[in-house]
Amino acid sequence: MDRNVEAAITLKLERDYGKQGVWERSQLESVSALSVKHARNLDGLSSCPNLEVLVLVGCEISALSDISGLDSLVSLAVEDSALRSLTGAQQWDLFSLRIKRNLVEDLAPLTELPSLRRIDVTGNPISRTSQLEVIPELTSRGVEVTSSLEREREITLRLHALGLPFSYYRTSAGFRLGRPGLNFSDKPEAGHPFIEPDEMDALLTGPLESVRKNVHGLFSREDLMWPKGDR
Repeated sequence: MDRNVEAAITLKLERDYGKQGVWERSQLESVSALSVKHARNLDGLSSCPNLEVLVLVGCEISALSDISGLDSLVSLAVEDSALRSLTGAQQWDLFSLRIKRNLVEDLAPLTELPSLRRIDVTGNPISRTSQLEVIPELTSRGVEVTSSLEREREITLRLHALGLPFSYYRTSAGFRLGRPGLNFSDKPEAGHPFIEPDEMDALLTGPLESVRKNVHGLFSREDLMWPKGDR
């Protein structure tokens, strides 16, 4: 079992039952909601087979099919992670799916989820087909879709084309840049620099090696860790 998965399960059970040396099967089966950070694999999640709500932050998960044995899942969040494929989503009767700041291009598997009512795909390199065809289809079915606007999506796609698998996205505080997965940071949900679209466009112009070096350098600049008005 991944140590971070084990730690998350232990923390949840200790909150519910107090500290114990060994957990009973009935206690594991009582866990209905769980939040896991920085797991490199998801081994052990199936020990809580009645999970209904699962949150994964900064994890190494490439496809939703990496998660198995959770037949009761209705709400799933995978954020700031290495998720590339939504294959496997059909195994659940999902009501809500949040996949903010991942590496997902194809949203087509979501059209096979009849109970889906909310989805957030902000900060993903969504393909043109998914943007122009899949999202409108989901919306027409009554699904509430949250996604990046065109400017942020285009910059995210440019970053990926340059070999920089990053997420450019907008929050209420401003435009930010994230590095999904654990390849570049052990806490990929943190340390996202604020940078305006025009500044990003300028930064992505020039020799490839210089562009990559300059973009990576943004994450070590303390002056970019706050919105402009707070600096």
